Formats: sequence, C-alpha cells, structure tokens
Amino acid sequence: MIRILSRLSTFYLDPPIKLCLALACTLQAAVLGLAVPWILKVVLDEGLNAQPHAHFFWLAGGLLLAVTLGRGLAIFGHQYLASALAYTMAYRLRNMLYDHIQHLSFADHDQTRTGELMSRTTADVEAVRLFFHFGLPTIINLLLTGAGTIVAMAWLDLRFALVALLSVPLFLGLAVGIATLLRPLQSRVQACTAELSVALQESLAGIRVVKAFAREPQQVAHVDRVAATLYEAYLRVTHVQALNLPLLTLLLSLAIALTLYVGGQRVIDGALPLGSLVAATGYLAQLAQPLRRLSWLTGMASRCHASGARLFEVLDTPPQVRERSKARELNRVEGAVHLKHVSFHYTDGVPVLRDVSFRAEPGTVTAFLGSTGSGKTTLAQLIPRFYDVSSGCITLDDVDIREVSLASLRRRIGLVMQDALLFSTTIRDNITYGLGGVSCEAITAAAKAARAHDFILQFPDGYDTWVGERGVTLSGGQRQRIAIARAFVRDPRVLILDDATSSVDMETEWLIQQALTELMAGRTTLIIAQRLRTLKLADTILVLEQGRIVQRGTHRELVERPGLYRRIYDLQLRDQDEADITLHRPLNPELAASLADRKVSS
Repeated sequence: MIRILSRLSTFYLDPPIKLCLALACTLQAAVLGLAVPWILKVVLDEGLNAQPHAHFFWLAGGLLLAVTLGRGLAIFGHQYLASALAYTMAYRLRNMLYDHIQHLSFADHDQTRTGELMSRTTADVEAVRLFFHFGLPTIINLLLTGAGTIVAMAWLDLRFALVALLSVPLFLGLAVGIATLLRPLQSRVQACTAELSVALQESLAGIRVVKAFAREPQQVAHVDRVAATLYEAYLRVTHVQALNLPLLTLLLSLAIALTLYVGGQRVIDGALPLGSLVAATGYLAQLAQPLRRLSWLTGMASRCHASGARLFEVLDTPPQVRERSKARELNRVEGAVHLKHVSFHYTDGVPVLRDVSFRAEPGTVTAFLGSTGSGKTTLAQLIPRFYDVSSGCITLDDVDIREVSLASLRRRIGLVMQDALLFSTTIRDNITYGLGGVSCEAITAAAKAARAHDFILQFPDGYDTWVGERGVTLSGGQRQRIAIARAFVRDPRVLILDDATSSVDMETEWLIQQALTELMAGRTTLIIAQRLRTLKLADTILVLEQGRIVQRGTHRELVERPGLYRRIYDLQLRDQDEADITLHRPLNPELAASLADRKVSS
C-alpha cells in the first residue's frame, strides 16, 4: 500500500506552496484546538479556587472566542487548500491517464474493454481524489492532534501521558487489521464497478441491436446481475467497516475511564487540581472524533490503494508501437510503398500474414482481395503502424516506417475504414478532423469529390449540421462519404480504402466509384474490397489466402487464370458482364474482348 500511495502523492505535492499553506493551516487548527481544554483548566483552577479579578471571566470568555474564531479560519483555509490540491491532482491524473491511453497501440486496445478504461478514468480517479481530499488531511490532523494531546497530558501529569501512550498501539493495531481485511474487498468493489461500466457501455452503444432483437428484458437482467454483484461486494465492505466504530469507541471509552480513575484518585488525594483532570478528559474527547473516523479512513485508504493499483496498471503498460528516440520527420513524400517479406501475428501467436512482399509505385492503385480472415485489413493497418510487423519491414519512399515519427507518417496517409466513425459534432468539423485552418472552399471541394456535397446541402444547417453520437443521424452511405471526404481533404500521398463501399447501396457505390477515379489520380492508393466492381480500377490486384499472396495481376489477367479470383468473378460479375455485351452496354474494351473470346471458345 505504501508504494502505491507514495506514487500517487507525487501528483498531490505540486504546487508546494499550496501544500505548505495547507499544512500550516492544519497545524494552526490543531494547536488552537489544544488551547481550549487548557483555557478551561485555568478557569477552573484559578477562577473558582481563588478570588479572580472582576474581568477574569470576561477575559477568559474573550480568549476562548478568539481561539475558536482563529481555529475556524484555519479550518476554512485547510479545507479550501486541501480541496484545491485534491482536484488539481485528479485533473492531472485523469489527463495523464487519457493521454497514455491515446498513445497505446491497437494491440493494447484489443486486450482492454472500453468500459474498463472508462471506469478507470472516472471511478478510480475519483476514489483516489476522495482519499487525498478527505482521508489524508484527516490522518495529518489525527497525527498532529494525537501528538499534541500526549504532550499536553504529559505537561499536566505523566500518568495521563502514559495512559495515552498505552492506547496508541491498540488504536493502530485495530486500524491496520481493518485495513488488511478491507484491501481485497475494496479491490473487488472497484473490479465490479468496472464490470458494471462495461455492461452499461456495451448495452447503450448497441441499443439499436438490442431493440431490433427485442432483447431489452435480457439486457436489463444482465445489468441487474452485474449490479447485484457490486451490491454484494459493497455489503462485504460494510460488514467489516461496521466492526471498526464499535471497537474504536470501546477502546476510547476504556482510555477515558482509566484517565478518570487515575486522575480522580490524585484529585481526591489533593495531588492534582480538578482543572487538570477536566483538561485531560477534554483532550481525550477532542481526540475521539478523528479516532472514530479511523473506520472511514481505513475503508477510504483501501479503496484508494485498489484504485491506484488499477490506474498504474494502465500507466505502466508500455505502448507496443513505440516511436524511436531519434525518429525523423517525413516531409516530402512521393508515395512508394514497399513491403518486404512481412509476417505478422497478434498476441495469440497465430500467423495472420506470412512472407508478404509487394511494391506499390507512386500514383498507382493496388487492390487486395481475399476471403474473410485472409489478412487484408491487417495489411492495411500495418502501413500506418497501427501494429508493428512481426518480421520483415515496410518502407515508404525506401524509408523504413519505424524510423520516422508516427505523426508525420500518419499525416501522409488517408484512411477510410469499414466502420465510418463520425464524432458528435458538425459535418464540417468531421470533415476537417485533425486539421486546422481548412478553408470553406477546400471542405466543399472534398465533399463534392466524395459525392457528399449535394446531400449535405439538403440539411437546414448544411455543413454546420450536428451528426449525433457516432453519426447516428446519417445513413450508412452518408457517413461513409463524409469519412471519404475527411480522408481527401488531407490531400494524402497514400490513400487506404478498407472496404470503403461495403456499407453503401448500389447507387451510392456508383457515385463513390466516380469520385475514386478523380481522387485517386496522382496518389498511391491501396484498396481492400469484396466487390470486384471496385477492383477493376486497380493497376495491380493481389489475392490473399491464409495470409499469403496467391495471385497477382490486373483484372483481365486474373480473370483468365484459374484460381480464387476467377471463382469470385464467376460468382459476382460474369453473368452481368456477359449481359452487358448482349445489351450493348458500355464495358471496358479489354474486358469485353476477353469475355467474347472465352464465350466463342466455350
């Protein structure tokens, strides 16, 4: 526990001036609190046993009021500064955590659920803040008050100090024992809280699927089971914490009773003034309130330890894709992409790509085709270094992409993925995402090129239309065309289209195909698609099967050869292309001649 709390305290100690002022206020409050029983002692010993001055009690009352006001001001300053330090700590810790999550690679995110990360950035950070906001100041106050009480009681009578010192090991032993019992229970609470966050996040993110399959009762039951598990975990914590307060009260009562016994005997014998006994019991009563909070403090400290361990589990995870210390910047890029004997596997060790080699010259279009799981999408994700190759290398303009900075590499690459994710902001902001100072003309040109301009103008707010969370207010084809416009406004030298037309209808696909012919000109373009209609634009087509390139060539060449490409062609396009010849529809001349020759020969 000490190691985790000491690491967390580094976020709390800055700025030091606020910490010093907070400690000064805490010390002032503790000292002034110790003055109150001493004033009562003087009043009892001097004011009642002697003939006091007429103004004695007025002076004593005024002094007591001044001490109380000064203590109140000190407590105010302490609470304000402790709050400021705790909230500053939470702000820094949450930002550092989110920044680290942003720099983790795809491989790291593959192993962690979104709801789990959300729980750590919210619930776990909040648990740490609560301890440093309330728990740590209370512990400091308890230590100062306890030390001052022992000194004051020793000044009154050494026997009182001995009683207090004998009580300390008992109080500390109880606190440590309760904390030991609570630590695994609080870890369980935080883990169950994360599970509940995951269940809620997945259920709400997939609410349309839930409703489509009428699974609302099942989802409610699932969340109820997770919430019940959290409830039971909290109950176990409560059972242990409930033992703490009665035991602490018992120990404190024994200490007060022993003090009254020892002091009462000395008062009866005339060896001790009554005021000293009253002051001693007053000091113990002052110590009672922070001691009663030990049950609360032990639970809070255990939860802080559990949350801190979960936070550092993320912060101590190094990104699997790292930028080298002297990575160079990519400035001018022609767009030559070269894969040299690339192999890749995920964390399970099963090979996804095996000895893949090809070269895409600047300005050419290279397409990838293969069945599900053949490695097409993985191949596209290796080029921007979302993952690092397991063996081999990838170069851009003959420069190993591991030698350049990630930001400069990804600025040169435009990527449109299968799932077109839009953010909950305007269409304009989604198109210019990641860029600053983009002119309205450039945005409009990109939208027109992606065949999105016309439908955008149909909205009342045009480009300033809010698209909702994940772009839910738009159709799949509209989201995809905005994502394509977002890639094109960057004017990348390398363009990757990962099934960019897979979620659009035939009319929208035709519009995008028109845009691709214009927009791919002069760019190195890598296309991943399941529809052969899209692949006809490619200069080279690579056919993947079980992570290997089994065929390569143009559309016409591959249609002529037996193999996977020809089988897919026969299923998708042969009948349509032959019908185009029969109906005299426009067709690629080379493809038409090839089909005619094959028809005659058959």
